[in-house]
Order: sequence, then C-alpha cells, then structure tokens
Amino acid sequence: MLELVVDGVIFQYQARGGVSRIYSEILPRMCELDSSLRIALLLKDRRAPRQPLPAHPSITHVAVPHVDPYLRPGRLWGKNAAKVRRLVDRLWIGDGAGKIWHSTYFTRPDVWRGAQVVTVVDMIYELYPDLFNAPYDQQFREQKRRAVSEAAAVICISETTRRDVQAYYGVGKDKTFVVPLAHSDSFHPLANGERAAQPSKPFLLYVGKRTHYKNFNLLLEAYGSWPGRTEVDLVVVSDSAWTPDEQRYLAESRLDSHVQLLIDINDEQLRGLYAQAVALVYPSLYEGFGIPLLEAMACGCTVVASDIPSSREVAGDCPVYFDPTSAEDLRGALDKALQQTGNPEQRAAAIEHAANFSWNKTARQTLEIYHSCATGL
Repeated sequence: MLELVVDGVIFQYQARGGVSRIYSEILPRMCELDSSLRIALLLKDRRAPRQPLPAHPSITHVAVPHVDPYLRPGRLWGKNAAKVRRLVDRLWIGDGAGKIWHSTYFTRPDVWRGAQVVTVVDMIYELYPDLFNAPYDQQFREQKRRAVSEAAAVICISETTRRDVQAYYGVGKDKTFVVPLAHSDSFHPLANGERAAQPSKPFLLYVGKRTHYKNFNLLLEAYGSWPGRTEVDLVVVSDSAWTPDEQRYLAESRLDSHVQLLIDINDEQLRGLYAQAVALVYPSLYEGFGIPLLEAMACGCTVVASDIPSSREVAGDCPVYFDPTSAEDLRGALDKALQQTGNPEQRAAAIEHAANFSWNKTARQTLEIYHSCATGL
C-alpha cells in the first residue's frame, strides 16, 4: 500500500486558482490509477475550506485540532504554546514512517521519517523580490527554500520552472521532475448550433489576475491606442474589481465603454467566452506554465501571447507572439490575430495541440514519482 499525506492548506486559503486546481484534478485520478494508494488530506487550521475538497473513497479528510483557543492566556503559555501545537500535529499526523508527505503550499511536518515531495509552480517571489518585500514574503521564501531542500523529489510544472529552481536553489537535475499541467475537460469547442451568452460586439479576452508580472497595464496601453478598438471590445475575466488607478486610466483614456470586467465566472461561462472571442491575449512577463493558453486553444480560440519561454513550451507555434515590453508589437499582434480568427486550419492545429495535455497524464507522472520515492522508504 502506498500512503500519501497531503497538507490541504491551499484549499483553506484559495477559493479558486491554478494551484488548488492541480490537486483537485490529480488526487482522485491517482486513486483511480492505483488502487493501493491511500491519501490522508489534512486540514490543519480553523479556517474552513473555501472550495470543495477532492473526493474519492481512497481519500480521507483529516481535521487536525486547532488548539490555540485552549492556550490562553498567551502570556502564561509563552514559548510552550508552539511546543503544544507541534505535539498535537505529531499525534494526529504521525512521524511519517513509510509514508510520503506532499504539501499543497510548502508546509513541512515538525518530525517526518518518510519521504517528502514538493511541487513548484513558479518562482515569482524569487524573480520579483521588489514586488514581494513584506516580512511575510521573506518568511515564505525561506519556507519554500527549506521545503525544496528537504524534498526527495521536486516536481516542476514546466521546464522553465525547473531551470529556475535549479538556478535559484542549486537543486540537482536528478532531483527535479517536469510534470506539465493541463486544462479541464470542460473546455472544448462549441458544438454545431450551440451558442453561449457573449458581449454584443466582437471582443478580445484577457483571463487572470492583473498584478505586475501579468503585464495587464501593457495590454491596456496597447488596446487604448489600437485602431481596432472601435470595432472590438476587451473583456477581462479576473478575480477582483478595478483598482482606483485602473478606473482612472479607463476613464481618462475613454476606454470604460469598451472594456468589461467579469469576476468569478464559472468554467462553462469561460468556455463560451473562449469559443467566441476574437482572441485570448496573454501578455505575462513570466509564467510557470499558463493554463489559460491551453483552455483557449482547446476551445479553438486564437491566442496572442507574450514571447516568453513558458508560453513557447506550453503553446508551441500556435499563438501569435509579441515582445511583452512593446505596446507597438502587441498592437501588431492584435492585427495579425484579427486576420487569423476563424481560420479552420489554425483552429484545428490549436485544438490538436491542447489535446496533448491531460490531467490523467499529470496524475500518472506524479504517481510514478511517488512510487520512486517509496522504494527508498
């Protein structure tokens, strides 16, 4: 029997997103692939899960008691409070003998005699320390470094991430494994006669957060000075409302009537947008992988992507690429995409390319890594 302990902390802090989706997709699939696999999914905080937990008869949800309410007043417990927390964790989690630990977000058990596996999705905190410079950010970098250094196997979601992990942490190539991600099965072309709700005008589509490295500001700049904006709107699917700076820019640029923001839409709604968009625009300066690229291509959507290593690795020759530091280059790419939209050969090539990625493959490759680690236990 292969015993896996997964710290499900990501499900308690993330309502939706790429990291939590990895485990939601692969944990049940690995149980289907290997009947000997048993997974204990830990919830170690008083926070309730913010999304449904992966479910399968071979997955057990384990709630580790939260003892802080009993360690009061704090001045009496002092440093002993941390010792009590570690003791409770150890009693519920065990010492790990003969088991594998895999945290969803770089946590480590206090005592663990088994193997540890860690997944690195990107190196944003390391590449952009000036953007992540709060005390917690530095603590997180140290936590991540320790988790990687103690792991028997480091899973990287792309060769791009693997190279960054090796460069920043000095991890040997024999310890790192590339396991690509995939897109949900719900993303596929609309059937003949099938229609989805959409904006009244043709539109470009942006999907994702709008933080610095996502390069959303460049998209706004390029779109605002693109002649095609009079005929083609921009639809933004993101996780938060406009910031005051964004609202001011849209108003001053007279773009507010051309740019629509959608928050918290489901996969079926997103599928409809992909299927009917003029193009998905993916302007990131850096990505560990880029699931929206595959989602769009699986729906037959033209893709305009920044020319960065991970996009080349994931999407191949399918997108129209542009220099992510040049608004002028992006405007030219939008013109090319407008000409390509609806091209049946390019559409078929994108759908075929996206089909090379699947969560079943991701689950199978991850399971193989677990088994290789288990041989040393």
